[in-house]
Amino acid sequence: MTEAWKSRVAAAFGTAADDYDRIGRVQWAVAHELARRLALAPLPEAPRVLEVGCGTGFLTASLLPCLPGARWLATDIAPEMVWACERRFAGRLHFEARVMDGEAPDLPPASFDLVCSSMAAQWFADLPDALAELWALVRPGGFLAVSTLGADTFAEWRAACAACGVAPATPIYPDAATYAAWMGEGAEVAETRHQAESSSSFTFLQDLKALGAHVSRKGVAPTPPGTLRRVMRQAGMRGFAATYHVLHGIRRKPL
Repeated sequence: MTEAWKSRVAAAFGTAADDYDRIGRVQWAVAHELARRLALAPLPEAPRVLEVGCGTGFLTASLLPCLPGARWLATDIAPEMVWACERRFAGRLHFEARVMDGEAPDLPPASFDLVCSSMAAQWFADLPDALAELWALVRPGGFLAVSTLGADTFAEWRAACAACGVAPATPIYPDAATYAAWMGEGAEVAETRHQAESSSSFTFLQDLKALGAHVSRKGVAPTPPGTLRRVMRQAGMRGFAATYHVLHGIRRKPL
């Protein structure tokens, strides 16, 4: 079941690659915020960097200016996203992009000074285990930095579902304390919130689909169209604001 679900996630984001730059305003903002938090991290002059879930290159573009000597490996589960990222950074020295499942990295342990990810980890089938896998790739003195969605994400949509007696098919996200425990001892977790304004709840769902973020959580069937229309009416057919609750987790490995 997990492999089939992951294939659906990869296909959804692959289809979204062409429109991602245009629609992903919140995703740009989150990537920039994570890059700002990492800008002063005590990394080597030419750090080895692994990016997981690179998409079209939002975090890469935000963080590379802070790490001009970095040797960068950008990865994503969707080939179309990898190709888009490759096009964005074509010709840059010491930059490589390839397809990889961030939950099953085929890389040597302790081989990166920085393992980072922005707005991708919420699509891991088992986030705690995935964080442990990525932590194993970090060298002593290096950093694991992962921004993901928190428990209050899409609270407005969830409230509309609750008012209709409907269980939302969206993923279940951790609160900050849970995420800090998953990140591990010494991790720091900062919270930010972003509002995505849409002309209607229908437009909100359209934008999620255009971003590739419309796949139901693992093991849950999509909401039937009739039920979805009922929730959209409850949420508002004129004007809709959705909250993105973002958790920025950073942990340094002891020397």
